[in-house]
Amino acid sequence: MKYCKLCKFLFRCNVLSISYSAVELPTIRENANKTMFRSTERRCVRYLLFCLLSICFLLALYSPIYQQAEQHESMVHGWEVNVSRDSRLYVQPDNSTAIIAASQICHTPNMPLFLLVIICSAVPHLERRNAIRETWASNLGPEVKVAFLLGHTENATLQAKIEEESSLTKDVIQENFIDSYNNLTVKSVMMLKWVQSYCDSISFVMKTDDDMFVNLPALVALLKSTTRTTNLLLGSLICRAKPILDTSSKWYTPHYMYHGQTYPNYLSGTGYVMSYDVVTRLYQTALETPLIHIEDVYITGICAKRAGIRPRNHPGFTYQRRKLSESCNPHHLTNHRLTTEDLHTAWSFLSNCSISVDQITIDSVPMHRSTNVNHHVNHCNWSPVTL
Repeated sequence: MKYCKLCKFLFRCNVLSISYSAVELPTIRENANKTMFRSTERRCVRYLLFCLLSICFLLALYSPIYQQAEQHESMVHGWEVNVSRDSRLYVQPDNSTAIIAASQICHTPNMPLFLLVIICSAVPHLERRNAIRETWASNLGPEVKVAFLLGHTENATLQAKIEEESSLTKDVIQENFIDSYNNLTVKSVMMLKWVQSYCDSISFVMKTDDDMFVNLPALVALLKSTTRTTNLLLGSLICRAKPILDTSSKWYTPHYMYHGQTYPNYLSGTGYVMSYDVVTRLYQTALETPLIHIEDVYITGICAKRAGIRPRNHPGFTYQRRKLSESCNPHHLTNHRLTTEDLHTAWSFLSNCSISVDQITIDSVPMHRSTNVNHHVNHCNWSPVTL
């Protein structure tokens, strides 16, 4: 009703204004009308100004409250909307940030290092690291090395154990960032920085996690079967994944971090391999790309796309759990979600293998389709990969 009265009033103002400007007769009556018109016109202007100021006041009063409530409900812990996502602030490309640099890992006196496997591990996971050292990372040839990448801890007791572990094993890299799930992207960019700083003569780098089993003999045979030594980014490809908007999910991604309807195609962060030139290109691109907290989407999807690198699928890699008895299968390169006991069981199967990996090539591995329900993924239309 108020709006109707306002419209009628404004219409009357308009009619009166037009009548006033149409003619001007030198009569006492019209002079009186002229005065009335001017008075009415001034009241119209004052009324409109009052309405506009009232609306502006209400917007200014209530909008921040609604915005704060919405942001509080939808923010990612550690990456709130007012937190910078400039990777340079965290990686500090012009400074040495390593607490434990382990710079000797890539130094091989007789030959260049062929493959370095960097395992992203949490500070307290000593048992997992030891299980990996005792199983699939044992008996390495001179061309292959394994290292564990950790972040910083404020626990003095844990830090002392890390330093003791490092002095014994010589395979621990520790960078100066808070080691948390939402900082996995920072950890991966730190990995790229470390490789570029200390491993400039390496051929390939694999990134994986400490709950993974890796069939290293099969992986080395696979990489040696190809003539492609550059522009290689290989793993379990995930296609057309949609950002998760459910705030209860650990993969939740708000619009302020990523605006697209789907992610670029990317590789599962459980395990992927890249040539050294890709390490350099991804690192340089990451320094110019705002961080998001989902590591594999950011590194192998967003940064890879901006760098002009195409992630490639190979079914030997998986983000799912396989049967431990299949560890001997030379076409199965990784296995996910393994406990320390599982690692020893899988290693026992692999150690007793009678199948040779010498003839493994990309084309010898059957292609298949893959989905990931956690990231709302559609099927990828695979075509044979030629490396």
